Amino acid sequence: MENSSFYERNKAYILTLLGLGIVGFVFVEFLMIIDWEYFIKYKLAILFTGNVDGVLTPPSSTYESMVNKAFGPNYEAFAPEIIRASNERQLFIWWVFVAEIAIFCFMYAKYGRKEATITKPNDEVQVFSLFHRTVIILNICIMILLIITGFNITWGLRSGGGDIAFFLRGLHEVTGIAWFPVWLLMSIIAFKDAKLLFKNSITKKIILPGKYKPMKRIIFIVFVVMGAGLLTSGFIIWYLHPDAFTHGQYIQFKRMLLYIHFGSSVLIMFFMMDFVYSVAISVKGNIKAIFTGKYPREHLQQLAPDVLEDIEGKGK
Repeated sequence: MENSSFYERNKAYILTLLGLGIVGFVFVEFLMIIDWEYFIKYKLAILFTGNVDGVLTPPSSTYESMVNKAFGPNYEAFAPEIIRASNERQLFIWWVFVAEIAIFCFMYAKYGRKEATITKPNDEVQVFSLFHRTVIILNICIMILLIITGFNITWGLRSGGGDIAFFLRGLHEVTGIAWFPVWLLMSIIAFKDAKLLFKNSITKKIILPGKYKPMKRIIFIVFVVMGAGLLTSGFIIWYLHPDAFTHGQYIQFKRMLLYIHFGSSVLIMFFMMDFVYSVAISVKGNIKAIFTGKYPREHLQQLAPDVLEDIEGKGK
């Protein structure tokens, strides 16, 4: 009985780790063509020496030295995987999201949409402050813009380039920089577990009310971690713009960052789509509340009692 109870309490974490583990194993073992020994040694070299040029052993010839300076060392370690990943994303990424949307359609058909029975529509509770709503709406708008402009880069070989593609690429970079303070604020206000650690008036005002269920906590962690990966890798890639002096020196580092950026973008989009379905589609009333900041009290009593309890506790 205890084992069953433990599984039920932690089912979301167990299944998520199991799913990511299986997908990761398949990719690493059968699909990826990275030189993992070099990859690990290269990351250790960056951590312990600060050297990012990727030259782990001195060149054995003048030719090898020239190749290192022109194209970066160990071209076969990263570059083929970056090229393969880029091409496969353009061909197959549609099907990943089609499959996820199909799962949501099945869930909607089977479980329907949750809707509270409202008999007193004027009895409303303020859940989101103006600050909360501003951060949430900005985060939604910026992420949508990043997804659109990011797909422009992903499908660069299909679009064929041109002024529009060039503009969207530049817009992606500028929007990514603008997302940093919004991501940081979103990470802070959505850190509901902070109320378990710091019980004071500041956290009660800043942090969103309510408690996390396991799956929502996983989505929050993915948002914070993958968002940090996207912002860090994206900013460094943008900052280290190649020229005659830095291209060979940093190209290997940029290849590694590109793969981090690719992986972070896929993971954060996958979990964000789950969040959008669970919040905006499977439950009626959440979209309106983002703009008004208010919920009918009966909605909270029936569908989010933890939120109501948290809010009423603030007034005590």
